[in-house]
Amino acid sequence: MASTETTPILEGKAESAAASLSEAKSTRWKPSAIIADIATLGTGTLLSGLFNVALVFVVPKLLRLEDYGYWRLFGLYAGYVGFLHLGFANGALLRWAGRPLEEFHHEIRPALTYLLWPHVIVLVPVCVIAWLVLPGPLRFVGIAVAIYAPIYNLTTTLQIGLQSARIFRPVAISTAAAPALFLGLALLWHLEWQSNYREVTSFYVTGWLIVLVLLLTWTKPWSSVRRELDIKSLAKDCVLSGWPMVMANMGVMLIGFADRLAVSWAATIQNFAQYSLAGSAMAVPIMAIQACSSVFFSHLANVTTDGRKWIYGIASRMLLVAWMILLPYYFALDVFVRHVLPKYIPSLGYARVLLLGIPFLAAIQILQMSYAYLNGMQKHFLAQTAAVLAVSLGVTSFAAFHASSLRIVAGVQVAVLGAWWLVNEFALRNLTGQSKEGWAKFALVYALAGASYWVTTGPLLNVGAAIGLYYLSVGMIVGLCCREELRLVFRQIVARPGTVT
Repeated sequence: MASTETTPILEGKAESAAASLSEAKSTRWKPSAIIADIATLGTGTLLSGLFNVALVFVVPKLLRLEDYGYWRLFGLYAGYVGFLHLGFANGALLRWAGRPLEEFHHEIRPALTYLLWPHVIVLVPVCVIAWLVLPGPLRFVGIAVAIYAPIYNLTTTLQIGLQSARIFRPVAISTAAAPALFLGLALLWHLEWQSNYREVTSFYVTGWLIVLVLLLTWTKPWSSVRRELDIKSLAKDCVLSGWPMVMANMGVMLIGFADRLAVSWAATIQNFAQYSLAGSAMAVPIMAIQACSSVFFSHLANVTTDGRKWIYGIASRMLLVAWMILLPYYFALDVFVRHVLPKYIPSLGYARVLLLGIPFLAAIQILQMSYAYLNGMQKHFLAQTAAVLAVSLGVTSFAAFHASSLRIVAGVQVAVLGAWWLVNEFALRNLTGQSKEGWAKFALVYALAGASYWVTTGPLLNVGAAIGLYYLSVGMIVGLCCREELRLVFRQIVARPGTVT
């Protein structure tokens, strides 16, 4: 999650925390400020997305199909190393958020020290076990994940400190630098030598290590004036407030990748490589979701309860509009894969289905998680996420082992995301102010846009006619169903910042 201007909110203290927020914080909702912050962080995210798009299509060209499968296994399990900080970074977010950097700069060095040693204590034995137990390729993958874990978590903590102080520029630069360095190193190596999964994985870890060094140079945690600080108390406070968040965030990530996990267990490494490329193509919209979430969370904390209810309905429909506008991304993906990566053409069928799940994932991460955390519902959201995770792994695994096509696995994944969105909507209805009518409107817009997308991406139309017909239908859908929301948002952007109550 991103920075927020709020004091730590713990389960069981939601009412007092909300009262404190109402008294202490401005209730101004400033779309212009949100847009400015999204522009700053979004620039880095956009560049990162472009580099990641390049990586999605460049790396398969550098590797044999089997090597690409092992590379994607590393990427799949490396995505969960954030769990190892046990919520400390999330607690630091709540502790530091909204404060100037100089107020908590002296806490950054102890925080990094606390994070580093538990990683060393846990991961050194893990590397030894991996070396002794796992076969060659899996041994390398396991050790690489263990080395990457502390680098990633230290980098994340530094980014959280900068985000908390609303210093988004270095965060944006570091967000783009990691994939850029990885891409550059991989291409330079390939100019002289043949690449395999070992080199590519090493370049990825090296890129993140360079970013960590850059952020350390930027923040200079060693230069702060030493103050008396109880590291144990700092760690305890951060872990107690942050562990429900990291567990819930991890659950969200696991649900989002449940289909790829299931396919990695059930399919051959070649089929996993095909499905994983389709999943990797989702990197751009997912990174956009994360950038929007980072900014939305901090600004939402400044709004009163009634204002948040008003915002939720508008924001949920605007997410749908953004998804509809960007869906033709599939056409570019189709053209590129067919001309540059013809051996991965089967992955297009999976990507076509998976793109239907993006609006649900966006609503969950940007809206629902923010509303739950800002109202002290970390543990409640965690319990609900755990239940959905169990169902998700169960049904996707069943589909992966028993279905005749991996497209069915992708369809099951989309259905799980849609059901999860609806469950959260019902659980948070008192906080969001949404009703059956609001959910029905969301579902109607989604169904109309999804049907148009499915028809126009079929084999009957050429690309130009398909895109034209798709945007014509989207214009009609937005004009009929979302006209009021667009007018309200436009007024908020062009008008002077007012008070939302």
